Amino acid sequence: MHQFIVQSMTCQGCAAAITRAIKGVDNAAQIKAFPAIRQVEVVSELSSEQLLSLFNDAGYPAQLQKNHS
Repeated sequence: MHQFIVQSMTCQGCAAAITRAIKGVDNAAQIKAFPAIRQVEVVSELSSEQLLSLFNDAGYPAQLQKNHS
């Protein structure tokens, strides 16, 4: 799972745009968006770099969130 911080995602409309952008490339992707905390979780065969590019293309620049285990 990839976790991203998307500072410009402020509502469900933003989350829907991000979801459409990712699903357009990987229809099997599982996406959970949390606009209140500006976080998106993605389970996909795509790399984090490919996903970051899709966020940018959709107009929602993102940062990969580092997991601390």
